[in-house]
Amino acid sequence: MLHLLGTRGTLPVSGQSFVKYGGNTTCLMAPVSNESCVIFDGGTGLTSLNKYTNFKEFHIFLSHLHWDHIVGMPIFHAFYNHTKSINIYLENKVEMESTDILDVLFKPPFFPVPKSKLRADIRINLIDSGEQFQFGKVGIHVADGHHPDGVLMHKIILPEKKILFTSDYEHGSEKDDFLIEFARDCDHMIFDTTYTPEEYSGEGGGMPKVGWGHSTYAHGIEFVKKAGVKNLILFHHNPDYNDIMLDEIGILARRQFKNTHVAYDGMIL
Repeated sequence: MLHLLGTRGTLPVSGQSFVKYGGNTTCLMAPVSNESCVIFDGGTGLTSLNKYTNFKEFHIFLSHLHWDHIVGMPIFHAFYNHTKSINIYLENKVEMESTDILDVLFKPPFFPVPKSKLRADIRINLIDSGEQFQFGKVGIHVADGHHPDGVLMHKIILPEKKILFTSDYEHGSEKDDFLIEFARDCDHMIFDTTYTPEEYSGEGGGMPKVGWGHSTYAHGIEFVKKAGVKNLILFHHNPDYNDIMLDEIGILARRQFKNTHVAYDGMIL
């Protein structure tokens, strides 16, 4: 099974208007065993794993290094526990040395705890598009997406289902055809639907969001129909969209594709 621990994008939010779908930024978790799990992204949703003290080994796959996808990592208790083992997997880029991410995340005055205070067995793994991994019965296939500064998509192969996790992704590039084939016959596609079509184009009266790196439910529906995906999961919710707005987006999307679901914090696939 796959646990959606954080489903919001850009910024975490809170308050009475965000109770139904939650306000934590991106984080997913698939248990491998009673003592091991695979994690996708380290947004604020990651901190909900602090209560699961049984896990001793963590494999954290980062889609990219924008703040909303890593901001929960300094508050993740496992980093400070000498009995824990943490493997971090991030895209191999020439401008990033393997240790840079920890130097940035754990550095005063931006965070009061320096990297030298970390106690877990931490290893950085630089990976490339096309690589595949296997942890027990959990398989992972990695591929390039389309987003400013780059992004990795993760196809998660579980014993009972295949799930494509595509956050963050902007439609309209040559990557679209590859995405459709990569998603072919998956049971679920978790897709970046940050904007409504009107907000993305600017027809709603605001600034167009073209080139900002995100997509819409309409394009998610187009992709799942072409790829033969059974279910579309709307994800990376705009922090400006409250529960009522997400309810309305879900209704509009289901009129075009019946098996559309609006992701929420705590959702299990």
